[in-house]
Amino acid sequence: MKYNIKLINQVIRDFQQHSYRPQEITIYFDMDNTLCLFSPYGDPDSLRKMWHKGFYRNLPCFREVPYVLKELKNQGFNIKILSSCINSPYCVTEKIEWVLNHLPFIPPEDIVLVPEGEDKIAYIPTPKRSILVDDFYKNITGIYRVGGVGIKKTFSNKERPIPQVSNLMGIFSILQQLNIKK
Repeated sequence: MKYNIKLINQVIRDFQQHSYRPQEITIYFDMDNTLCLFSPYGDPDSLRKMWHKGFYRNLPCFREVPYVLKELKNQGFNIKILSSCINSPYCVTEKIEWVLNHLPFIPPEDIVLVPEGEDKIAYIPTPKRSILVDDFYKNITGIYRVGGVGIKKTFSNKERPIPQVSNLMGIFSILQQLNIKK
C-alpha cells in the first residue's frame, strides 16, 4: 500500500498552522475494528456471521472507546460515527442500536451509515476541518486527498507515514501534535 507522503505532510502542516479549536473540528469514527471488534485477526467466519441477526448489535466494544469519545465530546469536539453498512435487513438497525447502547451520549443524528460500496469521504461535508479514524487504507488515503486528516486504527503497529493508534487513547497525543487549541 502506497501513501502519498508529500500530500499527507502538507495536509498535516496546514492543519497545524490553523490552530483550530476543538469546536471547529469534527472527528469521524469508523465502527468495525475501530470502535468494536468486527473480526479477530481476519477471521473468515465473521464474514459469514455478519449477515445474521444479532451480529452487529453484539460486537464487543473496545474497552477504552466510551471514555475516549466522551472525553473528546467534553473537550468540545464534534463527534460523529461514520460506518459502512452491508445490504442486510439487520445492519443499519443494529449498528444504530450498538451506538445507542455503548455510546448513549452520541445522538442518532450523529450516526452516518454509508451503503456498502459508496465512498465514505463523500459523507464528510467539511473535510478540511475533519479527522477520520478508520482501519481501512482506502478511507485514510481518501480523507487526505480532500484536505482532512486520517488516523489509522491499527492492530499490527506496522510503521506507516501517517498518524496511527492501536488503542484510541493515543488520539489525545495526535490531537496535540495537530496543534488543536483547548
